[in-house]
Amino acid sequence: MTRLSDTQTTLLSAAAARKNCSVMPIPETLKATGKVLDRALATLVKRGLAAESRARSAAATWRRDEGGTRIGLVITAAGLAAIGVEEDGTSSVGQTAEDKRADGDVAPASRPGGKLGNILTAVEADDGATVGELAEAAAWQPHTTRAALTRLRQRGFDIRLETVGERKAYRLHAAG
Repeated sequence: MTRLSDTQTTLLSAAAARKNCSVMPIPETLKATGKVLDRALATLVKRGLAAESRARSAAATWRRDEGGTRIGLVITAAGLAAIGVEEDGTSSVGQTAEDKRADGDVAPASRPGGKLGNILTAVEADDGATVGELAEAAAWQPHTTRAALTRLRQRGFDIRLETVGERKAYRLHAAG
């Protein structure tokens, strides 16, 4: 499995949550700036976890080429796999980032696999799961686990933090 820094994980997670798979703009919560951020982005490209693509807006621009064309970054299938995001058979995981950009916005899978799927399974249990249990199950830091819960909520899953006795656990509620 690919080892990622917290900065790289945050960048890829944000891209995975976007319909257009764009790494840019940088999440506001990311503290890395300047050369540290540039190095993290360059490493993602070098490892094949993100790929350069023509940017459609200034917000999606990573850099400009010699001709002044805006260049952005999109997450690749390898980048999705590195953060544990898998899409079902109807998705375009096998496509390259360029293919995804050419197809336009890519709808997220209805039910994620990998680590996000494991988290979803844990919160579906009757008694839910604590952030510690979820972090251990996914082998993530607690803050990364909370970000994954946010991504699942953004995808439409109704996950709530509830207190039962002295235990605070995340639980999935039925839609409606």
